[in-house]
Amino acid sequence: MASIFVRPATTSDELKLQFHLGDQAFSQEPSPESAERWQKFVTSSPDFRSEEIRGAFRDMEQLGGFIIYERKLCMGKAQLTTGCISAVVTHPTYRHLGVARVMMQDAIDYALVHKHALLLLDGIPKFYYRFGYTDMFDLSIQDIKRSAVLALPSSSYSIRPGTIEDASSVLALYQRQYYPYTGSFVRTLERQMHLMQYRTQLNPLLLAIDPSGNPKGYLMLSRGEEHPQALEVGADDWQATVALLQYHAKLFSGTDAPEALRYRLPARAPVLQWMIDNLEVPDTTMWKHPADEWGVRSQAFHHRYTGWMARLIHLPTLAHEMLPEWQARWQRALAHWSGTLSLTVDDTMCTLSMNGSELTLLEGQSNPSTYTLDLTMQEFVQILFGYRPVSLLLATQSPSDDLLLSILTILFPTGHTWIPSSDGF
Repeated sequence: MASIFVRPATTSDELKLQFHLGDQAFSQEPSPESAERWQKFVTSSPDFRSEEIRGAFRDMEQLGGFIIYERKLCMGKAQLTTGCISAVVTHPTYRHLGVARVMMQDAIDYALVHKHALLLLDGIPKFYYRFGYTDMFDLSIQDIKRSAVLALPSSSYSIRPGTIEDASSVLALYQRQYYPYTGSFVRTLERQMHLMQYRTQLNPLLLAIDPSGNPKGYLMLSRGEEHPQALEVGADDWQATVALLQYHAKLFSGTDAPEALRYRLPARAPVLQWMIDNLEVPDTTMWKHPADEWGVRSQAFHHRYTGWMARLIHLPTLAHEMLPEWQARWQRALAHWSGTLSLTVDDTMCTLSMNGSELTLLEGQSNPSTYTLDLTMQEFVQILFGYRPVSLLLATQSPSDDLLLSILTILFPTGHTWIPSSDGF
């Protein structure tokens, strides 16, 4: 039997079939029109490259494919070159033949050739870990009591749909709200315009406008559900937040109105803290145990080897790109330790040198390090994204060292990752 190989999908028929397969596998309401619209969205993107659409073939048969976008992932002052894997699909006729395995190896080879630091994907359960991926972000959601929202005094801000002419304002709002988190991506104005152009009239991006006519917040709703949830929200102040919340709450009425509105917000988002500080349920007479009740309820979803996962591709590339952020973290901590720290990740090493408040990356030197830490690729990815505290890793290594723990805690803090919905792929 001929071997399976991967190459760019190039002909119109190959592209049409690939997006048809992806639409059938991933769309809530698949259709030829949906597949065509998705293809146009991808191929008209301002940073699209035709080689990013990868098809799996055996002889002349098209067995499936995937997309790998190249993006710059923000991590503080660092911008990490990341291959973002999307729409991995195998034709139903050719499943269980190893097609997905061949595609995943092609993604790794592609990333190495293009000098990516990482690969990132939002994956199905219990599959991608076998190719070196590991969990690095778990989604959290918030339920907001609708009655508490409606009890607020009305905002002086108004709500209107955003247009392409608002793209620069929306981009600035997005950058202020989400650039501080790992998981946002460097976004150009052209990219923002492209995203807004492909939002349907039934699902517009909504803007909160202050009395002077300035956009101060935005809201993205998922209209494909009975009770649309807020997939993404950003606001500069409480009045913008109130206007967006009340717009959302007033979409419903009567007995079919939900008790709560669902949002996706980082745990440390100012918008969430404003909600916690200001929302009060108007009628609490039915509360038997007030400590168990809520106006705002947060939940996080965890399942091993499911959802957002990442894989290290090239440690030297990542270390070079991470250096500005490691330097910033070291200086913000007012650290003045001097010595070297070598990180060995699956037999590849990078060495950081600290001299008082200065931090540099050493290359081509083999002098003994003050500290050496041996990590698997998966352990490194999890501390890089702040998914797992370094203290849990050090607990398995002996002897324990409080100074080493302090150094690593500065360089690898926890809880800084959030992937906005508009950065999904």
